[in-house]
Amino acid sequence: MRSMEDPPHGDTREGRQAVARRVGAYLTKAATAAGFDVRQRAGGRAQLAVLLDVSLTTVSRTLEGKTLPMPSQLTSWASVLGLDHQQLLFESGLIPSESDPDAPNADVASPTLTPEAAMDAWEITDPKIRTMLAGNIRQARELQQETDAADRGATARG
Repeated sequence: MRSMEDPPHGDTREGRQAVARRVGAYLTKAATAAGFDVRQRAGGRAQLAVLLDVSLTTVSRTLEGKTLPMPSQLTSWASVLGLDHQQLLFESGLIPSESDPDAPNADVASPTLTPEAAMDAWEITDPKIRTMLAGNIRQARELQQETDAADRGATARG
């Protein structure tokens, strides 16, 4: 859990607080939809704390928008709440969606760049994150191939 008192270099405290509030609101909604009663003293927060292997205080402060979960905890939140990890990141506002015109868009250095080489270049070292990202890349490539095949079929028919 990260405190709002010491924002990381380059972030404003107000900006981090806004993100924490968005994430808290999103996770509260997702937890409620997953069947957890997250009102104070209702028991759902304690259940989440056990399932997430974090303290009740951590869960409460996260849901109340006072702190952000650590990146390593986001996978646990997604798993416990039955969410797609990438969807959690986009919908909570932790990372911009691809349609966001202000989203950074760094070009890939080579069309034959492997996912592993890209993750190395981006300094992604956590095995769980690497596995998730490699799976997302694989899924994106399959979807692109399906889209390309459908486009070729539409062009041939039209």
